[in-house]
Amino acid sequence: MIQKFVKKGGLALLILAFTCLCSSFFYFSYQKAKQSAISRLNDEQFIHAKQAARGIEEYFVTWTGILTSLSKLDSVAAMNPAGKRQMKFLYDAHKDQIRSFTRMDEKGIILFTVPNLEMSGRNIAGQKHVQELIATQKPVVSDVFRTIQGYDAIALHVPVFEGNRFRGSIAIIVNFQSLAQRYLEVIRIGKSGYALVVSRDGTELYCPVPGHSGKSVFDTANQSPSVLAMVKAMLKGESGTASYDFNTKDGASVKPVKKHAVYLPIHLGNTFWSIVVASSEQEILSSLASYRNRLALVFSGILFGGIIICILVLRALLIVREEDVRQQAEAELRASEQRYRYLFEQNPAPMLIYEKGTLQLLAVNDAFAIGYGYSKEEALALRLTDLYPEEEKQKIIEVAAGLSGHTYVGEWHHRRKDGTVFPIFVTSHDMTYSGKTARIGVVTDITDRRMMEKAIEEESNFNHLLFEHSPDGIVIIDPKTTRFLNFNTAVCRQLGYSREEFAQLRVFDVEAVETREDTRRRIEGIVRDGRGDFETMQRTREGELRNVQVTAQILTIQDRPVYYCIWRDITEHKKLEEQLRQSQKMESVGRLAGGVAHDFNNMLGVIIGSADLCQHQISADSPLQKYLEHILKAAKRSSDITRQLLAFSRKEVVSPKAVNLNSLIIDSEKMLCRLIGEDVKLTFKPSTGLWTVLIDPAQFDQILMNLSANSRDAMPNGGTLDIATGNVRLDAGYCRHHSDTVPGDYVKITVSDTGTGMDRETREHVFEPFFTTKGVGVGTGLGLATVYGIVTQNNGFINVYSELDQGSVFNIYLPRLLEDGAAEDEAEAAPPPKGTGTILLVEDEEMLLWTTTKILEEMGYTVQQAESPAKAIEICENGKQIDLVLTDVVMPGMNGREMVDKIRSARPDIKVLFMSGYTADIVAQRGIVEEGMFYISKPLDAKQLHEKIVQTLAS
Repeated sequence: MIQKFVKKGGLALLILAFTCLCSSFFYFSYQKAKQSAISRLNDEQFIHAKQAARGIEEYFVTWTGILTSLSKLDSVAAMNPAGKRQMKFLYDAHKDQIRSFTRMDEKGIILFTVPNLEMSGRNIAGQKHVQELIATQKPVVSDVFRTIQGYDAIALHVPVFEGNRFRGSIAIIVNFQSLAQRYLEVIRIGKSGYALVVSRDGTELYCPVPGHSGKSVFDTANQSPSVLAMVKAMLKGESGTASYDFNTKDGASVKPVKKHAVYLPIHLGNTFWSIVVASSEQEILSSLASYRNRLALVFSGILFGGIIICILVLRALLIVREEDVRQQAEAELRASEQRYRYLFEQNPAPMLIYEKGTLQLLAVNDAFAIGYGYSKEEALALRLTDLYPEEEKQKIIEVAAGLSGHTYVGEWHHRRKDGTVFPIFVTSHDMTYSGKTARIGVVTDITDRRMMEKAIEEESNFNHLLFEHSPDGIVIIDPKTTRFLNFNTAVCRQLGYSREEFAQLRVFDVEAVETREDTRRRIEGIVRDGRGDFETMQRTREGELRNVQVTAQILTIQDRPVYYCIWRDITEHKKLEEQLRQSQKMESVGRLAGGVAHDFNNMLGVIIGSADLCQHQISADSPLQKYLEHILKAAKRSSDITRQLLAFSRKEVVSPKAVNLNSLIIDSEKMLCRLIGEDVKLTFKPSTGLWTVLIDPAQFDQILMNLSANSRDAMPNGGTLDIATGNVRLDAGYCRHHSDTVPGDYVKITVSDTGTGMDRETREHVFEPFFTTKGVGVGTGLGLATVYGIVTQNNGFINVYSELDQGSVFNIYLPRLLEDGAAEDEAEAAPPPKGTGTILLVEDEEMLLWTTTKILEEMGYTVQQAESPAKAIEICENGKQIDLVLTDVVMPGMNGREMVDKIRSARPDIKVLFMSGYTADIVAQRGIVEEGMFYISKPLDAKQLHEKIVQTLAS
């Protein structure tokens, strides 16, 4: 039939014309429908673009308003602790929207940032948007930039003013990906529709096409020149619609795709972006397929009467073609479902599908069954909430109810079949499964990540504790600018600055000895060598100089070398070293003084004894008596000097008693008043309940006399001498910083005057023997040295405080005697009777042996002389009558104790009285100062010697 029509030329021509007319109508109708679809598409695109643009603009307007309000707070402008707390509070309230909160000064230096506190002090003035802020002093939105942490970010800076003075800015950092997810990723028009954002300089800030984000739109448009017209209009801030060919790769070939797009600007104050919403024309044609088919049927109906065969053939061909397409689509769908099933089942991460309304699990993969311990049958009997612990169930119900269309990402906790709870990271999106509205989720176990984060946090906290709680100062310095990048609290405590004050300083501001050039050369040397140790002096905020030991080394932090220093304050250590050297010097002089005591006392004994014998041999009215009196006076004066030396050396044998110092001072007041004269007023302020001390009263009288005489000489024109007593308790903290002291209870005696005082140099030498500020021949220089020796001999210590023209204060600390009460003074013994009996005198010094013999004979004793220990032992072994052995302690060949032990082996009951001019430590080494033994020190006084002999014989 078709051939018949074709053979007839007229009919064929008519059919051809009619067909052409129908085809024209069909074409123009289809084009009109196509343009209408494109127009509707553009309208929908404009709606999405405007919503996204308005959302982004309102986001930045909102935050600009928040930051502007915050910038007007005085605490934020001054960046004091209240301002920092305000910033921390605001960050904690909005940390789901912003990544950091920063306060920058007018020079581009970060004053404070949350949460990255370590960024404080960093200079960001080189960043483009910071320069624009400083230049315009208006709110600035940056372009997208890559942070150190590796994410794309946007910065919003709002200027801070103090009055009319520009004081920097307050800013937030926003994760651009979060912004894109909120406003851009949700834009999906059709299957291939998407949105992209371009900055005013042509950089693609956001584009879902792989490899486009961060590149210039001119570079990405090289393969699609038709895009350039739209790009140029966008960069002028214009809005409109565009159609262009976008070349995509299909294997090895490049395939052009027709796209329709709208573009409009996003106004951000100092800048603007352009948002583009594009869709493929292919999807528009797909949506017109049914319309096209209906239109074809209409025109086919019109042609049906004339060209029925053609319509039948055409329709048959269309049916065949549609069937092929349908079968092909079904085949592709089955293949797609097979691929999806394979990916779902073989995915190593646990996956699940649940129905949105009921939260019933519809499917799980093998990884889920293995990871959670359920079989697939058991898992499909669960609801989504069964996987969450009790405290999160209500929250997940609320969150799941609000999920629709968009992709969700979040962190939760899941519970396995055995009850163990573990942290997860889940990603989910909508899908249709078995005809049901569902969501598919991918679960990641983040237990290891949490443990790693916790370990990193603990290590960071540990390092921070070490840094902040170090007793030594720790500073980190920029070698180029010498500014302090970081420092701990100990540094501020050592130098007396607040943290805010110290942060503004440089090394030169605290260095007290080196010049700037010296300090720079030292830093350069340590940078070159890598480390160094040295001592220096630093000046505190109050101007005090402190000795500091510095340990420095060069470290690399954030790819930059820094000068890391430990500052140890050794000022007190230096003082203790000086005190130790002074104490050692005094000890050396004391040993020298004590070393001459034996020979000197022996000679004095000869002089005193000989003069005493001469006085007894001549008449009382003889002119020689006057000379002998002078000899005895000079000898006794020399004996007093020797005793002062022994007292200074802390080696004099004394008779300590338990005494109350208030009583001794009261007894000495009259004597002291005569000593200091009428023009010096003496006051005594005793403390009630004063503790008892153990000291020889004569020694304490000597302390009072020497200190009073010293004060009298310091007040030539009169003044006041004050003596006070009190109980004190010294702890370990006090003793740690004062040499020669130990913790405990002490009785404190304070002697102060209103005299001329002393300078520092004099104070350092005041206790040295023979040191005096008086003229030649005035004083011996042993007064204060003797006081020092007596105090230290009695386990106490003394210190002096004095300034020129401000008087002097001497503080003496004597240890408390823990026994109850003080020993009562013994009643003065009656003069001993005439001596009887035989005394064996053992003395290796010939003159002293003769003199002592004469003294003993005058007392009435019979004397047997022995010039050596061997001779004494021989006399005792011969069986002669010996009532008492009077022996020197230190003699050549054998000491007195060894000799007595040999004598007592033959005569165990023999009485022994030891004598010595040696120091107490030598006597103690010989075992003399012990209970039950009798001892007398040289030079010998006849009366004391007689009393001692009587006491020994009576024992």
